[in-house]
Amino acid sequence: MRNRTRIFSLAIAVCMLLTVFSFAPAVFAQEDAPSGEQTEQTQISAPTEPAAEAEPAAKMLSENEEEEVPSQEETEVYTIRTVLEEGSGTITVDKQEAKQGEIVSYTVTPSTGYKLLSVTVGEDSIAVENSYTALSGTFTAEADTIISARFAKLSTFKITTSVNSSSRGTITASQNVTENGSVTITAKAKSGYYLSDLQVDGKSVGAKSTYTLNNVTKDHTVKAIFSEQIKIMLDAGHYGKYNRSPVYSSYYESNMTWSLHNYLKEELLEYSGFAIGVTRKDQKKDMNVYNRGTASKGYDLFLSLHSNAVSSKSTDYPLIITQKGNTGDKLAKNLGKVIEDTMNTKQGYKVWQKLNSDNKTEYYGVLRGSKAVGTKGMIVEHSFHTNLAAAKWLSSNSNLKKMAEAEAEVIADYYGMTKDGSGAIIDSDNSSSSNTSSSNSSSKIVSSSQKVKVLVGSLNMRKSYSTSSKSMGKAKKNKVYQLKAKTKDGKWGQLKTNGYWIYLKNGYTKVVSSSSSSSVKTVKSSQKVKVVRSNLKFRKSPSTKGKVLGKAKKNKTYRLKAKTSNGKWGQLKTNGYWIYLNWTKPVTSTKIVKTSKRVRIKVTSLRMRKSCSTSSRTMGKVKKNKVYRLKAKTSNGKWGQLKRNGYWIYLKNGYTKTV
Repeated sequence: MRNRTRIFSLAIAVCMLLTVFSFAPAVFAQEDAPSGEQTEQTQISAPTEPAAEAEPAAKMLSENEEEEVPSQEETEVYTIRTVLEEGSGTITVDKQEAKQGEIVSYTVTPSTGYKLLSVTVGEDSIAVENSYTALSGTFTAEADTIISARFAKLSTFKITTSVNSSSRGTITASQNVTENGSVTITAKAKSGYYLSDLQVDGKSVGAKSTYTLNNVTKDHTVKAIFSEQIKIMLDAGHYGKYNRSPVYSSYYESNMTWSLHNYLKEELLEYSGFAIGVTRKDQKKDMNVYNRGTASKGYDLFLSLHSNAVSSKSTDYPLIITQKGNTGDKLAKNLGKVIEDTMNTKQGYKVWQKLNSDNKTEYYGVLRGSKAVGTKGMIVEHSFHTNLAAAKWLSSNSNLKKMAEAEAEVIADYYGMTKDGSGAIIDSDNSSSSNTSSSNSSSKIVSSSQKVKVLVGSLNMRKSYSTSSKSMGKAKKNKVYQLKAKTKDGKWGQLKTNGYWIYLKNGYTKVVSSSSSSSVKTVKSSQKVKVVRSNLKFRKSPSTKGKVLGKAKKNKTYRLKAKTSNGKWGQLKTNGYWIYLNWTKPVTSTKIVKTSKRVRIKVTSLRMRKSCSTSSRTMGKVKKNKVYRLKAKTSNGKWGQLKRNGYWIYLKNGYTKTV
């Protein structure tokens, strides 16, 4: 029994062993097979599975294999490099590598003491607009790119300065300046002289005591021209409290002339070309008239300031009294005209001379004295203090300041003077890259196509626009010259034929034709203005060059429809012509109030007018001693509107009396 059990156990063990070995070839074959045949061998070693069901498994594995294959369309990455070819500077980029199509930014900066010459990005040359500052830009990455730059050391330039006479003034010493740097030149006149011109590289830049060159890129020469000052002696006509007005008791001629001569002195000293003296240091002390004239010895001009007197209360003309033979003097006429215009006198100015019975010597002591020492002299009568309106006008300090300013301008214009500028002229060799400030220099050049006729003999043609400039010959009297440029203040004109300059003011020339391409900005306006001077011209355009189309009537009120943005010119609503507004005054609308009062007429020839203004049309006259009923009046009570016909009468000055 025991043996039978052993045999049975052995048989079972043999069967199990055979079963194991029946699987071994497939297993060992699977371990030895290449990886690419692994799936196929696995399918073969599974005889219990139908062949048709093995395909889906194969497909799934194939898809997994495709996901592990790298993409052939991956984005290219390019290298960005910088190369400094020459000089000293920096090149910076915002990235060292960039994908295709990506934007790359760069900045190229010269080191101190260097300038940028050129920049290349890949195969492209980049324009360098300003060599002295950093250059920035961008490009699109499309390949490996090199950004290269060249720099160079800044040069040094010589600024050579000089004066026409070292005894007349000084100028900043010559010096070197680094390229693109700046230098300020200062010119200073000595006592008795003034700076009449400053020339840079042989060209006038105006009489400026300070001149700055910015962004220097070449050598320069700067020359200061100094001239003798024009010396003017001012005489306050009377001392103490003298010549009281018979029509305005608070007015004294002596007080007015003392104030005016002080104001005029201040205004004239605004021009560095003038040296001013005064005959009196104390208003309270008298001084012999002849000695006041001789006090002008060594001076170029003597002006004795006065107001006039006459028995007539309506006389108001300004009067200039000259030395013998000088009644045609241009300065005398200009002074008379400016007083007339500034005071708005009803009568035009006059120029006289008055001699003693010998018809040789001056009647007036101050003119006799000034002539004795060789000084050109004038007595300047500022209207009549026997005229109420004139006496009141001359009693105002603000009016006297206005008069002083106007007279100073006339005198300066006569002598070709301009005021010193408040700031330096700024110039630049490289205007496209400099930050320059503008100057209101009166000698700034503007283009012009004017034609001018020379009215005097011996008018100098000069190398530059300055009386101290070299004379290149004479312009012919009565000949017409074409200009190609002029100074901004209109005082000098450059001839088209030879480039020389002639002085245009003081009646030396007359414009015969002009053209201008500059447009004037205008704005709408409904303002009313009253003309305060005679001979105010209607012009076709808002310019003194505009064609004259007639004259406006003095004291007439005009309605505007437009004016220039600077307020200097106004366009009339009626005809579209232009007038110069400096010779007008605004007319404010008068407020009307109702009234039923009655007035009696106290004078003869009191006019009825269409509106409440002395410039309004006369509609007839009211009768003396007759009583009229009003229906309205102006709020200031000066004008009343008649109920019967709507016309206006003037109520003040004792013309009417309320009943």
